[in-house]
Amino acid sequence: MMQVIYLEWECPNIALEMCPYFAVEPNNYQPNDRTMKHLLHALMAFLLILSGVPEASAQCTTTNATSCECPGGGSECDLLPDMTISWYALLNYLSGPNEANGRINITGSTPNIGHGPLEVRGVDLNGYRRFVCGTDTFTVYDPNAQQQFACPNGGTAKQLTTQRVFHKNGSTMTSYERVMPQGMTYHPTHGHTHYDQWGIYSLRMQESGVSDPRDWPIINSGYKLGFCLMDYNTCSDGAVNNHCKDNNTQYNSGTTLHGSDFPNFGLGGGNYGCGMTRQGISSGYTDIYSEYLDGMWIDIPSGTCNGDYWIVYEVDPLDVVIEEDNSNNWTAVPITLTQQSNASSVAKIHCDEQAFVCPGAQVRLKASAGTSYLWSNGATTSTIMAGPGTYTVQVTSYCGTATSAPFTVAGLAQAAAPTAEGAIVCEGESAELTTTAGNAVWYDGSMNQVATGPLFTTPALYASTSYSVVDVDVSPGQVSFGGKTNNNGGGTYHAGGQNLKFNANRSFRLNSVKLYAGSAGYRTIELVDAIGVLRASRSANVPAGESRMDLDFDILPGNNYLLTVSGGADLWRDFGSVAYPYDVAGVATITSSSSGSDYYYYFYDWEVEEGAGTCVSPATDVSVVVELCTGVDEPLALRGFEVYPNPNNGQFAVSIHLLTSSNVLLDLTDMMGRSVLQERFMAPAGQVLHAMELEGAAAGIYNLILRVDGRVFQRRVVVK
Repeated sequence: MMQVIYLEWECPNIALEMCPYFAVEPNNYQPNDRTMKHLLHALMAFLLILSGVPEASAQCTTTNATSCECPGGGSECDLLPDMTISWYALLNYLSGPNEANGRINITGSTPNIGHGPLEVRGVDLNGYRRFVCGTDTFTVYDPNAQQQFACPNGGTAKQLTTQRVFHKNGSTMTSYERVMPQGMTYHPTHGHTHYDQWGIYSLRMQESGVSDPRDWPIINSGYKLGFCLMDYNTCSDGAVNNHCKDNNTQYNSGTTLHGSDFPNFGLGGGNYGCGMTRQGISSGYTDIYSEYLDGMWIDIPSGTCNGDYWIVYEVDPLDVVIEEDNSNNWTAVPITLTQQSNASSVAKIHCDEQAFVCPGAQVRLKASAGTSYLWSNGATTSTIMAGPGTYTVQVTSYCGTATSAPFTVAGLAQAAAPTAEGAIVCEGESAELTTTAGNAVWYDGSMNQVATGPLFTTPALYASTSYSVVDVDVSPGQVSFGGKTNNNGGGTYHAGGQNLKFNANRSFRLNSVKLYAGSAGYRTIELVDAIGVLRASRSANVPAGESRMDLDFDILPGNNYLLTVSGGADLWRDFGSVAYPYDVAGVATITSSSSGSDYYYYFYDWEVEEGAGTCVSPATDVSVVVELCTGVDEPLALRGFEVYPNPNNGQFAVSIHLLTSSNVLLDLTDMMGRSVLQERFMAPAGQVLHAMELEGAAAGIYNLILRVDGRVFQRRVVVK
């Protein structure tokens, strides 16, 4: 009898086809991301070698751009990727979405249909790696990614990776790198990094009259922490026939693409695999995350009834990658649920911000997903814009029809428009403006804030101008406390890397939490949502012992939030007298910790606030009239002094309005005070326009000094 032996690769940092392997006993084997993707990649590489598929056209490689084509033609361009997500694979790969009671497992195939590869590097081209620990970034010279990095003060490191972009200039191929704005999860034991939020997928209810599926009401979402980016199949491989299309956003549409349809097919090498050094997807290749892998599912909330729904899948949803087209990274496919336990119909109203508004303002209210809606104001859409008042909604779903509990949008107070008087001043003088506003904010004619408080002293003025002032009414909210009150019970100081999990029942502000620190030092507290996106972060110097740390996190309704410490913690955790769930004033429920229900991590006595807000009064205009004053000992000879255009490229004009003929000196200095251009001339009375040119000007800010009749005037000049 033939015995099946599964293989697992020992050396993920080198080309897979050159890596030795060892056997794993079949009875002990459990498929995971690493093993399955490595085995299939190795098989693919072997088949490609046998079939003779080239890395790319011989003269279109990462070192030779002779035959590479630019989008739209031309001889010079960045050869960018264009990531898509296959609706065909979502519906058909491994027999399509597999439904169970409470979950749908799905597959994501992500073809790169662009002119260049998606190459993500954990080691930049100069041999450096970058890691983030709390508020600190560490750069490590490690060209072969052989060193395991650990945060000096404990905690979990995030890796900052770079995207390598290839650039064609005629036959010459060069490249440059950009640090990607999203950290990647660092996993040294796997020998590579994970791509955060590589895919986000959601189960939705179609809404009549709304064309974009990404705007349809959501039942629930899931996300994929990308295990690695790799060349899983070519678009010419029969196993992925119909995955690669010129338009994957529209279900049941798009022209299927094969290798010959890609002008730069294989650019990137076709051999991207898992590794700390480089990952990627070549042009004309796709990566596949199969439905049996961790995270490839959407949990279906209890109470969801059988019926017709849609799955919406977005790849690189945060637009971390520079691409040819960021608008085609999604698709949507229909699905009919048949295995859910039907329940009573439910109707709820949600608001993604605190429902307290100023007069004339509105908030968006959302109904729970259904097939039709009827609001108390007569609206029939899933969302409405609502001002102060109380609302209900009737939702019809596959479970039946239900009416929500009343939802109130509260109004905040608004101050009346303040009174303020204008002023008349002589040229070159400042005006003192006053107002009755208790919390005044002043603006100039371009609505730039220039001052606060009841008294505003303007700068020296040479022409009539206008300002405006408003009164700001601050409404304090309802402050409450909740969660585990203190650290009474068994426990110890803990290094970090754990979190509390909680649900937000409605929008609120988390003002502060109580901490117990074993040592003084900076701590960075992070709020992470259910799909792994960092929503808020705050760092502060925390003293040893008990203290409160201000957070001021605005939190939207939703489940499965995480509150955690990035980097080292040395904060108290309880493992005695822990009793979940913990109510937080009705606005939130702390449900558990990352280590289960026996531990309570770090954050005690939550201070939350609802209903706080500010309303700005109508603005009051304040005019300042500037006059030419006579009968003074030294009347001003200058009436106007302006520079335009500003900013400029080193060529600009100076407008001077003189009352009498005067000897004028113009002196342009850099920010160090060094003169870079001087011009002296006799100017007649009236409006004078004088051209100036700074040859070979370096970009920056300069100071233009005008000297006339013993007076000095200045203007900033910006050269781009």
